[in-house]
Amino acid sequence: MSPDIQIPFVHTYEAIINQARAASREKRPTAALVVPSEIDTLRAFLKATDEDLINPLIIGDEALLRKNLEANSLDVGDAHVIDINQPDMAVQTAARMAQAGEIDLIVQGKLLVADLLAGLFVPELEFRRRGKLVSHVAVLKTRKYPKLLLLTDSTVVVQPDLKTKLSLIQNLVYVSEKIGIANPRVAVVGAVEVIYPQMPATMEGAILAKMAERGQIKGAWVDGPLSLDVAVDLFAAHSKGITTSPVAGQADAILAPCIEVANGIYHAMSLYGGCEIGGVVVGGRVPIAVNSHADSIEARFNSIALSILCR
Repeated sequence: MSPDIQIPFVHTYEAIINQARAASREKRPTAALVVPSEIDTLRAFLKATDEDLINPLIIGDEALLRKNLEANSLDVGDAHVIDINQPDMAVQTAARMAQAGEIDLIVQGKLLVADLLAGLFVPELEFRRRGKLVSHVAVLKTRKYPKLLLLTDSTVVVQPDLKTKLSLIQNLVYVSEKIGIANPRVAVVGAVEVIYPQMPATMEGAILAKMAERGQIKGAWVDGPLSLDVAVDLFAAHSKGITTSPVAGQADAILAPCIEVANGIYHAMSLYGGCEIGGVVVGGRVPIAVNSHADSIEARFNSIALSILCR
């Protein structure tokens, strides 16, 4: 590890989970698991319950829940269950409870993220926070990189334009600060580190970097365009002549040019990078713990811990 890399105080998932425990001791949040028939998510939810991180609430088909609990030797204890056997109605119930201040976070059960968000963000339910972009922020911890690495957006925002990327950076800063990383170093990622008019991502990366330099982006160091290797490896950055960037080689966060790139990074890290991972959707009245269907129980638990901190 190079001595030039600035390591934040919070740089492991253990630190994130410990912070979630401390926050829950101060005020334990009520977490609503919506459509609870995804067994790995149910296990993660019950782990969070057993560790006193959450007050559990389950919204879904109670008969199916009891069947799955028995089949997997699980017990929800005295968790309150709202029996609704229609997934869309379960999602709308969660949205109304969030709007009324009755729950503090939502946990994705056996629902596609798109279906969950479509049901929550129906305009008349008033689940979206006024003026806020809804986006997904993943938090990764690889074996090799010495810091946590935030990533957006692998799940919600498909093809962000320049204005949307500004809001994505704001959400990155929000999550970063909530987990204890002040003034994150945000890399606006493209295929190359130079500006090509035929590659819009490089143009937008340069504009965002200049805006940050002139104080138009608050709470973060921002540089771009940077390729992924240059963003997280000082040797790669220096070998390409990038020696004065406040971000290159030591990024805390990655802003990908599109959902395909971010999703590819997420799954490559998860499946082949030996990576601890979790993710949260922000921009609603309460944070939403979400995961890929292939994610582990530990990843789903990590997402709950992130959501506790992002209240």
